[in-house]
Amino acid sequence: MITTRRNLLKVGLGALPVISLAGTMPAFVPQFAFAETGKRPGKSDDNILVVLQLTGGNDGLNTVIPFADDAYHRARPRIGFDKNVIRLDDHFGLNPSLSLLKTVYDQGHLAIINGCGYPKPSRSHFRSMEIWQTANPVKSQPTGWLGHFLDHAARGGLPPVFPLNIGTELPQALVGEGTPVPSIEKLEDFRLKSDLLPDQALRDRELVMQFNNTSDDQSPALKFLSRQATNAIIATDKVHNLANQNSSSFYYGFEQLGRQLQLISNLIAANSGTRLFYLQFGSFDTHAQQVQMQSTLFAQLAQALFAFHQDLEQKKLLDKVTLMCFSEFGRRVAENSSQGTDHGAAAPMFVMGGKVKGGLHGKMPSLTDLDDGDLKYTTDFRRVYATLLDKWLNADSTKVLGAKFETISFF
Repeated sequence: MITTRRNLLKVGLGALPVISLAGTMPAFVPQFAFAETGKRPGKSDDNILVVLQLTGGNDGLNTVIPFADDAYHRARPRIGFDKNVIRLDDHFGLNPSLSLLKTVYDQGHLAIINGCGYPKPSRSHFRSMEIWQTANPVKSQPTGWLGHFLDHAARGGLPPVFPLNIGTELPQALVGEGTPVPSIEKLEDFRLKSDLLPDQALRDRELVMQFNNTSDDQSPALKFLSRQATNAIIATDKVHNLANQNSSSFYYGFEQLGRQLQLISNLIAANSGTRLFYLQFGSFDTHAQQVQMQSTLFAQLAQALFAFHQDLEQKKLLDKVTLMCFSEFGRRVAENSSQGTDHGAAAPMFVMGGKVKGGLHGKMPSLTDLDDGDLKYTTDFRRVYATLLDKWLNADSTKVLGAKFETISFF
């Protein structure tokens, strides 16, 4: 094929990957193509954090169940659990559909932080989500707590923190002032965009690579175009190669969450350089028929988390990865007339990983001393964030969160 400017322009920017960015395309390409250059193996600053958001407001009382408390059974005569809970001790147990997580708990790798919330809670999905993602219960702001962390790392001389959002929309938690965060929903979406037949697309790839390597008299615009198209090809190939390496035989389940966590595991195992992953799962907005809805969702959640844990353990990567799981609010203590629960307040958070000091942390809220039917929070959720920032991500939580919060002993 004869290499010409006309042919290159015909291929054009259509050769760039189909991805969603909170920034510009050029910033993403070298990030994935050459991410490992910023790593310092063996240091605490190459730890990896996975944030899993349970959207919709998960009911904490039927997740970590206070089965020994009579007030629980009085409040939930139809949707409460008793003998079939997965006992953690003489007072608390896991939902039966979370039974796979008991193995992780027994290994000491699952911390459950009770009563997480914030002052003057909101029952609005939108506002409460904003509060959890910005770590600011007082006022609205455009940027998120992880975005602040990324900006802090970029300005503070810390090694690069390459983030990746798994999903169609960038969560506010990852929005910062300058650090771009790519979003992909699934591996198949990260591809070279082309409506051509496979043999035509292959010829166009060869054309771009050839033009970039042989043309010395290009205009600045053409040089940029050819360089970006070449980098896009390199990045696309690298992402697919990384994600398909080190695949495991563990069963993650066939649902989206399992596929996404398996993709994350493969990228970690391939030393992709990504240190911050964010994904969402739900919806847990169980206003009616809660037992059935939670049972289905929890079975998927437990299977995916268990496989992720076992997969990383087999790959000898468990000590480098911590996963935090949260929801924007819990549900009300009393069941409603539709065998569900309505929007509430405090709920437990999960932190899972090889370096985590497992067990129950924090005080369980009273089921009788309520705030207009809601649990009163006993642990400010920003204490969990501060612990992850200070003790896992090697960051200054005071600068990231804008205030000092006492850490929790799950590290």
